Amino acid sequence: MKLNKIAVWSSLFAAVLFVLAGLRDWFAPGFFNISPQIPGKGQIISNFALAIVFFVLAATMRRHDAQGVAKK
Repeated sequence: MKLNKIAVWSSLFAAVLFVLAGLRDWFAPGFFNISPQIPGKGQIISNFALAIVFFVLAATMRRHDAQGVAKK
């Protein structure tokens, strides 16, 4: 149960980081980047898509954990 909570919070943290990276690349391309390459639309879209995947993963793990507790 504790491991599942850690996985849920880690997924939420990763999702928030990908949202912040997407917003950073959208509004200020190249800000806090070491490489001189400016991110394209595909990379920005992939950041938001990965954030959605991690949000769905966290919600699925949370729902699965809640159903497991209800069955016990």
